[in-house]
Amino acid sequence: MSDESVLFTYVAPFVGVLLIAVGIGGAVPGGYAIIQEDITTCDQPTIAVESPEETAQRFDGPAPNLPRIQYGDLSMAERAAFDEALASPRGEARVSGEFPNGDTFRDGVIVRKDGERHYVTVVAENPCFVAPELQFPLGVFAIIFGVVGVLSPPIYRKLVELEDRANVT
Repeated sequence: MSDESVLFTYVAPFVGVLLIAVGIGGAVPGGYAIIQEDITTCDQPTIAVESPEETAQRFDGPAPNLPRIQYGDLSMAERAAFDEALASPRGEARVSGEFPNGDTFRDGVIVRKDGERHYVTVVAENPCFVAPELQFPLGVFAIIFGVVGVLSPPIYRKLVELEDRANVT
């Protein structure tokens, strides 16, 4: 067996399979990073709001030493999420929009609404996935190049067969 046939029969397909694997590893997350804002709600934190009874039970006794915010001081997005979380059976909702009190909410805060105390905290940040801009196109290129490597043995055999036919006549 010639060195050329070993190269096209074994080495090229092996390298091709490796390139396909690396390409998939790059193209999938790179592609997701491109479309994630259209299919998910990344960068919209989820808050949890407890009822006044749960808040009283949690802190059993005097008022806890937590920051306090009046409901009226919340942004429109924070108020919408607060009200949605209160109505939700899980007590959670996403903040879709401006979140100026985000740092305070992350550490836990008491929000007063209609004279009642509600403990509120961020339970999920929901960050966006970040990938380098060239990750997707390079991954696709690696997959295509890998497919060429995997298909090299049949292509090589066809070329050798054509050469043999040409030499016979």
